[in-house]
Amino acid sequence: MKVKKYKAPTMQEAVLKVKSDLGSDAIILDTRKFEEGGFLGFFTDQVVEVMATVEGKTANSNSGNKTKNSTADEDVKNNLEALKGQMDQLVGEIDEIKDKKNNSFNVVGNSTAQSLIESLLNLGFSYETACQLTQNVFEKNNSYNLDEEEIKENLREELAELMQLESENKIDLAEQTKVVALVGPTGVGKTTTLAKLAADFALQQNKRVGLVTADTYRIAAVDQLKTYSEIIDIPLQVAFSPQELENTIEEYNENYDLIFVDTAGRSQNNDIHISELKGFVKKDVIDQVFLVISATTKTEDMKEIIEVYSQLNFDKFIVSKIDETNSLGVIFEALSLAQKPISYVTVGQDVPEDIEIADNKKLIDNIIEGVKL
Repeated sequence: MKVKKYKAPTMQEAVLKVKSDLGSDAIILDTRKFEEGGFLGFFTDQVVEVMATVEGKTANSNSGNKTKNSTADEDVKNNLEALKGQMDQLVGEIDEIKDKKNNSFNVVGNSTAQSLIESLLNLGFSYETACQLTQNVFEKNNSYNLDEEEIKENLREELAELMQLESENKIDLAEQTKVVALVGPTGVGKTTTLAKLAADFALQQNKRVGLVTADTYRIAAVDQLKTYSEIIDIPLQVAFSPQELENTIEEYNENYDLIFVDTAGRSQNNDIHISELKGFVKKDVIDQVFLVISATTKTEDMKEIIEVYSQLNFDKFIVSKIDETNSLGVIFEALSLAQKPISYVTVGQDVPEDIEIADNKKLIDNIIEGVKL
């Protein structure tokens, strides 16, 4: 990875230099302000320095035999660790097969129950949840001799119990300014979702809305939100650090009803990035934190996302891309794991039309329609 430095009188000019040289995929690694020039400490100029790079580009280097040997040793070590990981995974899979066998003994041999389990698996439920739901469905009548209508009605009741976590899920504006941050993994449509919410409150509900983006990891993300802010005609500020975020929110507080904070998309597999994100969503600064998840996420990946992002103590879910899949079981898995409600769902790309307050009944209806026996 080749790192380059850029100097300019202001942060905006420095960022423009980065973008001009490295393109929109540039990654900002560090920023600092200092003074240079002048004479005997007088007449100095304030300068902003930005360190940036582009992923995938590496600096050329010539290494000797010592370096090669060190690299070879490291490769052997990594291969041994990978082999150990594979063995641990294999043991885990064997244990999981045993658990599945034990958990499903009550429904083995019943073709209708097996059909329900298979249908729930196709809808994105985990094997454990599918078995448990199926068992509960038949236990309600203490019989496996249920017709399709009875099965679906019992399943509807089971799913409703999973979703009865909170009656009011939307953003409720109190008298004081409300600060709402959106967090989530990369690729879930977080910035577009934030724009939809901002447009709805500003244009449909006539609220005074301010935007702040802390997503400075990629310059393209700032440009995207800037475009939305200009279309909606609401202000946008960029915060390069948690302190800058606090200062911006303090400036906004007197003039706005609602402040939305966009954050960088972070992989659930990168502990350092998640740790950095914590600094931007402190509860003494942010009133509510919404975790944006995609309905297209695989069930196992969803479990990892929930586990990692629970470190941020988020308040509610926003589910994006619900129009792109019929496998909505992953949503119920998320609710079960986190014990947090869904606030909004997105149903398309249009801003601000394609966002809705989550309707539990509608989500359950979609699941029931997908059940094939």
